[in-house]
Amino acid sequence: MELRQLQLFLAAAEEGSITAAAKRMHLTQPALSRQIKSLEEELGVELFTRGAHSVNLTPAGETLLDEGRKLLERAERVVKQVRATADGEPLRIGYAPSLAGPLLGLALERFSQIHPRVRVQLSDCSSAEMRDGLTQGKLDVVVTVPWDGDSQSVRWTTIRRHRMGLAIPENHPLAAKKKIPIASLDGQKLLLYSRNDYPEYWQAVTRLFRENGLQAKVAGEFDGISSLGAAVAAGLGVAFVAVGARLDRAVTRPLSPEPDPVCVAAGVSLTRPVTPVQEVFIAELKGVAAEEERSSGASL
Repeated sequence: MELRQLQLFLAAAEEGSITAAAKRMHLTQPALSRQIKSLEEELGVELFTRGAHSVNLTPAGETLLDEGRKLLERAERVVKQVRATADGEPLRIGYAPSLAGPLLGLALERFSQIHPRVRVQLSDCSSAEMRDGLTQGKLDVVVTVPWDGDSQSVRWTTIRRHRMGLAIPENHPLAAKKKIPIASLDGQKLLLYSRNDYPEYWQAVTRLFRENGLQAKVAGEFDGISSLGAAVAAGLGVAFVAVGARLDRAVTRPLSPEPDPVCVAAGVSLTRPVTPVQEVFIAELKGVAAEEERSSGASL
């Protein structure tokens, strides 16, 4: 039984018509009929009962329909694996630069020494884009703050925990303080990541203000760390960022009392097999994060 014959049989079974299947497969009707007849003769069974304008599956045909689909799917996976071996398997990574950016460079350098043929594709993404990328199979790994409600579809591996601080312009009155009292944020103009793209960030900031009885004045929303940092440097307001984030013409100060740290994790889809390549990359991320924590004297 040839794969091409199986493909033609599946087309006829799904269309319920030799004519429609021939059109779909870009063949003449007699040519498709001959292929199916040859398949029946090889298997020694009838796969269809034929009517004037339609065909219906026999019990043997129903079995071949179910098993044939599985066989074709397996064949397609084999082809992809062979091509990946020859071309270099892709590893598509979505990440939040404000959280994962400092870790990626060294982690990828070490990863490439283990898997030099893997083709790494990096995408600076919002939370929404990463969620969609994993769901649609366009991303293999995401590095960000875990999303709520996805425990059944995404496996998260904690990479590190980021302390949160306040980014302020260099000439801001609060810049002279070593720590910023949270109470002093009441009435400040806030610059935040986009509510639609970073819902977890908004939830954390909203909770912080609510728990401390503060009034928020949102002065702008931004799609990433670059635009957010530019707005802070321009004196448009202050922003919550990870302690250690490097922004031009701005400083980052810790808060007092210190908010709960933000968990940064690597996520992979549970709807597809997790590959050894993904596991190695995540392990390298964890290793780099652990070394960074040890060198700074902090603990996870």
